[in-house]
Amino acid sequence: MQNSIQQLVRRGARAPRRKQRGAVLIFCLVFLLVLTMMGVASMESAVLEERMAGNMQDFNAAFQAAESSLQTGEAWLNGEITWPATSTDGTTTVWSRDAMDPNAGDSLQWWQDSARDTATWWNNNGIEVSAVEGVATPPHYVIEEVSTITSGQSIGIGSGLQGRVRVFHRVTARGSGVGDAAVVQLQSTFVKAYE
Repeated sequence: MQNSIQQLVRRGARAPRRKQRGAVLIFCLVFLLVLTMMGVASMESAVLEERMAGNMQDFNAAFQAAESSLQTGEAWLNGEITWPATSTDGTTTVWSRDAMDPNAGDSLQWWQDSARDTATWWNNNGIEVSAVEGVATPPHYVIEEVSTITSGQSIGIGSGLQGRVRVFHRVTARGSGVGDAAVVQLQSTFVKAYE
């Protein structure tokens, strides 16, 4: 009797063989392909985000360098007691208005001209600020006299004080980031009354 039970159990344990077609294998391969594609896409996204973060850091370094250079130029002007002389070649630190623009007929200002947006031009014509660290090239600034105002100073009216000349200067600064790919130019107008 025990033998017949064992035979029945063995027969029940063995199901009749059906023809297998491998549908589970195909489903698993397709699912694995989808997971692989998702993994590759997320890796590419992570690499792209890392590059964007690096570029933003490089731009911020360039911006900080240009801003530091701009403040250095303004501090130099603020420290001048007498009206600084101008020159057409920058030898007096202050350029004459539009002296750097060889083609006054075009609609571009000198700082927008691609011939002047190079590190070589700024090294030759700008004033270097060497206190900035961690950038590819030191930042530079250029000061140019834009205009002078000798009348219309209502503070001196009736006081017997002689009106002082107010001079408008344009300070343009250029800074680069950790690499030379990120470049920032900043500009300010600085007004000062001289003796």
